[in-house]
Amino acid sequence: MNIKLTISYDGTNYFGYQIQPDVITVEGVLKKAIEKTLKEKVDLKSAGRTDRGVHAAGQVVNFFSDTEIDIGNLPKVINYHLPEDISVIKAEYVDDDFHARFSAKAKLYSYYIYRGKYRNSLYRNCMHYPYPLDIEKMQEAFNYLIGLHDFKSFMGRRAIVKDSIRELYKIEIREKNNILVIDFYGKSFLKNMIRIIVGTAIQIGNGKFEASYMKEVLDQKRRKSAGPTAPSCGLFLKKIYY
Repeated sequence: MNIKLTISYDGTNYFGYQIQPDVITVEGVLKKAIEKTLKEKVDLKSAGRTDRGVHAAGQVVNFFSDTEIDIGNLPKVINYHLPEDISVIKAEYVDDDFHARFSAKAKLYSYYIYRGKYRNSLYRNCMHYPYPLDIEKMQEAFNYLIGLHDFKSFMGRRAIVKDSIRELYKIEIREKNNILVIDFYGKSFLKNMIRIIVGTAIQIGNGKFEASYMKEVLDQKRRKSAGPTAPSCGLFLKKIYY
């Protein structure tokens, strides 16, 4: 049986999602909890690999198991073996050809910026930026990135990839109650890509550069042309579309 799980987690205390030797990761903790529940080893397939400190509201994994399972009760049982900052929120049977990563059509990442004057502990999983921002100008800058492009300027320096060409379907910015949310829709993303785009957009929004600067950065294909990398605490993997 092929089982699909939807996972939420607060990435603050983890060295990213993907299993790594000698450090605590979301995937490592999740895999152990599933194996404790099923009393068998599982080969976990995951939709995405979030960086250190990044969160998820809709990470997806799948695995095969021959163990007889009460699928309706499975999240509760796995959660018993998980810390409070990782939760299985849904479990379902899927076709054998379903793969959490390769079956995905698109992903939604959201970046959160808290704009209140003072730090607020309730918004610790947001970037705190209490300074003026021109939201319309930022949206204009984001529009230069829509489509298929070489995003090398927005790629972390230690990224190992075959190429840096990616496609962004849509970027939308919205604000409510001092929280600025930037939604990124795409098939896949480079390491630190969204956070570097956000860091560059903030420099545009605060008046340091014009909106067209985003296109200049994109065209130069050099990481040093872009702005700083925004903090990981504000980034959430919100949803995987299949």
